[in-house]
Amino acid sequence: MNLVRKSSVGPGAIRISALTQKPSYSGWHDRFAHLPIHVAGITIFVAGIGILISTLVELLEGGDQALPLLLSGIGAVVVGLVLYIVTRLPEQIQLLDIFVTVSVAWLALACAGAVPYMATGTLSSFDDALFEAVSGFTTTGATVLRPIEGTSRGLLFWRAITQWIGGMGVIVLVVAVLPTMGTGGFGLIEAEAPGPAGERLTPRVRYTAARLWGIYIGFTIVLAAAYALAGMDLYDSLAHSFTTVSTGGFSPYNASLGHFESAAIEWIAIVAMFLAGGSFTLYLRLLRGQPGPLLSSIEFRLYFIFVVGMSAALHLTGDPLTSGHVSIRDAAFTTTSLVSTTGFGTADFAQWSDAAQAMILLSLPIGAMAGSTAGGVKLVRVIAVASFAHRATLRQLHPRLVRPVRIGGNVLDETTTNKVLGFLVLALASFGGGAFVIALTGVDLVTALSASATTFGNVGPGLNEVGPTSDFLTLPRLARWVAMVNMLLGRLEIYPILLALAALPQPWRRIRGLLNRHKSSTH
Repeated sequence: MNLVRKSSVGPGAIRISALTQKPSYSGWHDRFAHLPIHVAGITIFVAGIGILISTLVELLEGGDQALPLLLSGIGAVVVGLVLYIVTRLPEQIQLLDIFVTVSVAWLALACAGAVPYMATGTLSSFDDALFEAVSGFTTTGATVLRPIEGTSRGLLFWRAITQWIGGMGVIVLVVAVLPTMGTGGFGLIEAEAPGPAGERLTPRVRYTAARLWGIYIGFTIVLAAAYALAGMDLYDSLAHSFTTVSTGGFSPYNASLGHFESAAIEWIAIVAMFLAGGSFTLYLRLLRGQPGPLLSSIEFRLYFIFVVGMSAALHLTGDPLTSGHVSIRDAAFTTTSLVSTTGFGTADFAQWSDAAQAMILLSLPIGAMAGSTAGGVKLVRVIAVASFAHRATLRQLHPRLVRPVRIGGNVLDETTTNKVLGFLVLALASFGGGAFVIALTGVDLVTALSASATTFGNVGPGLNEVGPTSDFLTLPRLARWVAMVNMLLGRLEIYPILLALAALPQPWRRIRGLLNRHKSSTH
């Protein structure tokens, strides 16, 4: 079965068949064919269901914000259903439509997710509410809530749900539950998924998406049970399991997981964060009785070595006021939290030595494995670039050398290599440009660099003014807008947003063309 079916529809135009079967009911073709709005409607509906679940939690917790949460949830469900009902999937989808759809769906999701913060009066300005929603869905974990513990429990549960939805990816969820998406769904998953390439593990992409979500849900349940056994109540175990498996890092407490002062909870979180930073596709193969791909993965081995090595380095150079097993645990927790881009905190690493902070700053944008819920550049790209640099160095001595770029035993073709290099150039531009603009707002250089790195890497805490014990309200408003853009660029890996922006002039060109043809026909 081919991954995509291409058909020529004009000079330079390639389309992808989106439907394996057309719906049989007669009203289908009376609906407006528009992929971005259709998928955005489903994502808004998903957000509405999450808000309604949070309303129930608010009622069970005895809070007084159930009504605004209920109205927010009903509103999102209604808007999502209307957008879904009045539109349909096009029979043919342009390649550009896929990237536009992912960008539009995520922006719609963020706007819907911001409503509860304003409806409950928790955040009065739209940009702050949008910041919290974007940070949630992109699993960044940066926050503008102050204080966190003064917020309604239902809204904090919604905050955790946003990260859980964004962790595996709302588009993956859409493809898993929407039977009419067909083969075009794989393109949507590839455009949303963190990492340089997607992988189809079953003949039908819908089943691949469903099984990945199945592992994700199972991981969440097991982790919630482990947290509960370690001493958390039901609310805390669910909220923290949502934000751990998604590598999000939101917590209902100002002190994050340090609130519990429990070594058992911290070690459970260390193991869970490490696993969440691994490839879920490799985990699926492992559960099928195929441990070979995971054990032979050079990326997984590098990930393990990176975490262990940085933990040891932070133990030696980190907090001078702790020692022994506490120092080891703090170093391991901080390393795993940052490398997996989770962002939980148990220690104020902004007070550690300059050497420790330098390592932390360099680790922020790297991330964990491709195919995980983690953000960042991903280690697989680091391996590819190292192989490319090795080849380029050898060619200085042997200009005619023929040597492929490799990731372990796999050879990368030149097209994929160029995509990796192009992404890294754009990532450096996003990080550097973001830091430059943030610095222009008047903050110090370390704050600007770490704020840009931690938001692009979808980590959460940074250094100085945005350290683990602070929040992003310390930054000027323009800097927070830059941080929001960085979060989306990091989570969607730049290309979908850039291509969506490039597509903006097209509707106006079509309208102008129609107007010109109308004028010509009247003369």
